[in-house]
Amino acid sequence: MAKKKVLVVGGAGFVGGAVTDELARRKIHYAVYDNLLYEDRYLKPGGEFVLGDVRDTKKLGGIINKFTDVIWLAAIVGDGACYVHPLAAVEINEKAVKWFANNYKGRIVFTSSCSAYGSNSEMLHEASPLNPLSLYATTKINAEQHLAKHPNAIVLRLGTAFGVSDTYSRLRIDLLVNTLTASAISKGYITVFGGSQRRPLIHVQNIAQTLVHNTSTKKTGIYNIATGNYEVDDVARLVQKKTKCKIKYTGKRMEDNRHYWVTTAKAQKDGVISVDPKKDISFGINQVSAVLASNRIKDLSSGLYSNIKHVARGEV
Repeated sequence: MAKKKVLVVGGAGFVGGAVTDELARRKIHYAVYDNLLYEDRYLKPGGEFVLGDVRDTKKLGGIINKFTDVIWLAAIVGDGACYVHPLAAVEINEKAVKWFANNYKGRIVFTSSCSAYGSNSEMLHEASPLNPLSLYATTKINAEQHLAKHPNAIVLRLGTAFGVSDTYSRLRIDLLVNTLTASAISKGYITVFGGSQRRPLIHVQNIAQTLVHNTSTKKTGIYNIATGNYEVDDVARLVQKKTKCKIKYTGKRMEDNRHYWVTTAKAQKDGVISVDPKKDISFGINQVSAVLASNRIKDLSSGLYSNIKHVARGEV
């Protein structure tokens, strides 16, 4: 590990906080490259920090090949956030990745999304037909195709994240488990639209553990990464059990039409997925509940905690 040097592109964000913690835990030298879209400063100790945008290819190109591995997290994340700034979404999620794949020679660990599957009633594996229902999913699929030409890239299609990342990065309240938990704590009830929608889920810290693990594997190609598949109603009942809140069912589904379950059999067989089974949904609910109970968040409705609200406030 003494010779390994990892660059975490987009490392100041929600997933990045957990990734840098995991790198530090393993005593791996790392640096963070980030434009601080959601922050106005980077306070986390340890590692190096480079303020930069992935669209600044001159700046990024001057440093990437100094690192043995790159964990690429940078993206406009989420369907709504991409529709607010569609041109930026294509530039960051797709075009920047194409440039990177053509100009970096080391190991690439890339975060894609199970949103690529869209809506499907079957259990989905990596070769299942893709059905992108959003610009976000489309840009991720296109980025995957660019990385397929790289000789040392692994693409991880992540399930929906939940939980608390680290001490320094912002809490995301726009994620299924976190959203329901925040509503339960702040309002005493949660509202379920429909409830039969299916999602693969994974704790953000397990995402980080898997990402860092794959800087030391030699596997390439695409892998589904999740720790379980759940219906929205399953999650709601877990939140209710933990918080004693009420559940209000509307009978209507939200505009989000994604509906899919995935198998991680390939990742399990190839030793690609690395997770702590204790960090399950109940663990995440407890984490978010503890943060909210501590009164350390002034305003849950602030755009800081929602990707779409934040990017809607200005240019990206």
